Amino acid sequence: MRVMLMQVPYPRPGEAYKVLDWQIEELKKIRPGETDLVLLPENSNCTGYQDLADMKSLIAGRGADFVRELRETAVRCGCTVMSGLMNIGEDGIMRNQLTVFTPEGDSFSPYTKVHLVEPEIAKGIEAGPGATYFDYKGVRYGAAICFDYYYPELFVEYAKARIDVMLIVSHQRQERPEILDMVTRSRAFDTGCTLLRVAPAMYTPDVGGKSMAVAPDGRVIADGGGVPGVIRCEIDEHARFTRPASFGEPDKIIDYREALLLSRSHVDGKNY
Repeated sequence: MRVMLMQVPYPRPGEAYKVLDWQIEELKKIRPGETDLVLLPENSNCTGYQDLADMKSLIAGRGADFVRELRETAVRCGCTVMSGLMNIGEDGIMRNQLTVFTPEGDSFSPYTKVHLVEPEIAKGIEAGPGATYFDYKGVRYGAAICFDYYYPELFVEYAKARIDVMLIVSHQRQERPEILDMVTRSRAFDTGCTLLRVAPAMYTPDVGGKSMAVAPDGRVIADGGGVPGVIRCEIDEHARFTRPASFGEPDKIIDYREALLLSRSHVDGKNY
């Protein structure tokens, strides 16, 4: 699968429109048939908002233009586009979601952020129900958004669901690169599958960024570092990390995550 990860520049105060325009221009550059999947960070339709009123204004205004470009890019280029968006439902409730735009012109939001931070709770944003995987075009995806990243139990649920690709759309702006590298690679190992993470690039390369593609064994396939840009790579969406089930038993090659889940069921008596 050919993948494009967009590591957008994080806006300075008053530059929210500038970053929305940056994303729109990068989407317009994609050529038909160039990629299979485009992934953008959390809150891509309202990055840089100052308060609740400003967030809603961005979502309804230039952010809506950006969302139309997401849809048009998927159709024009014959690819799938996935983005973290702040969506306002018909019920008026705001939800921080992963939204999928298909080459057929459809869209759906299969995952809602579970672990909200205090500013989101104060704005009345509604949390999702938990780990939610979805099957699309022969691939089983799991998703997490920003703060979800720090909860390993969420990723255990995805391992149990036997997902093929783990998606993490983030807005992390203050974590050191070495921590992002360590946790991202660990989450790939936790889920036993390929992981794709996107986040904005901050003002200096010593914080934030680190949009990455990581193989099931923790090997880094692509790393965006700390500068804005579009990271292109290819992944095997059905790759698994395999190893001998136990030392001295080389003929017992099984899925590594399956071995851990089996061992856990022996320890606590639960059926994983």
